[in-house]
Amino acid sequence: MHSSLAVTTQGIPLGLAAIKFWSRKKFKGCDALKRKINPTRVPIEEKESYRWLKNLWHSTALFREPNRCVHVGDRESDIYELFCLAHELQTNFLVRTCVDRLAGDGNHTIAHEMDEACLKGVHQIAVRDQNGKVERAVLELRYRP
Repeated sequence: MHSSLAVTTQGIPLGLAAIKFWSRKKFKGCDALKRKINPTRVPIEEKESYRWLKNLWHSTALFREPNRCVHVGDRESDIYELFCLAHELQTNFLVRTCVDRLAGDGNHTIAHEMDEACLKGVHQIAVRDQNGKVERAVLELRYRP
């Protein structure tokens, strides 16, 4: 199940805005798929990742002001077609990228653009490893409007 949860800016859940169920019949995981076909040659509509686009479209359609929505995705949503659809729908997104893509005018990358962004905050998390030792993870918050 792939779902899109709607929440207010105060963090109050409103409910599911979109949901997609699927099953893997032919291929079991990404590695198996890559052994059978070249995934760069498959149309996005035939890929498992298409669920990100469908949920973006469905959940944005529920709200009258898509420019007030922010869709949040993990590295799996780092898909060019998602960025294009969000732009077309005039909505916003926050994606944890897995590729240092070209940004802006195409003469620099996302990493370069984020290096130029001001630090907006720091969040520290205490993480316990498998031996019980506590370590601190530090997350720097940077974004460009």
